[in-house]
Amino acid sequence: MSSPTNLTDSIARLRDRKGGSNIVSGQRPAAKQPAPRNKPSRERRFATDVFMLFAYALLGIAAVCQLILIVWLDII
Repeated sequence: MSSPTNLTDSIARLRDRKGGSNIVSGQRPAAKQPAPRNKPSRERRFATDVFMLFAYALLGIAAVCQLILIVWLDII
């Protein structure tokens, strides 16, 4: 296991190699340019899946039929 002084020395070496922190050096970070608003999103739009629509339709019909059967058997 490393001793605390070794860890501190390692962190100081990494900071020196990186060029130091903006906070420590007193420099302000560069302003980021805002992203253009008219840029199309990179998210891919999926095509309509006919099988999934069919499967959800069957699931809905089965659920409605079960509710109808439960109510009908409850009345009889």
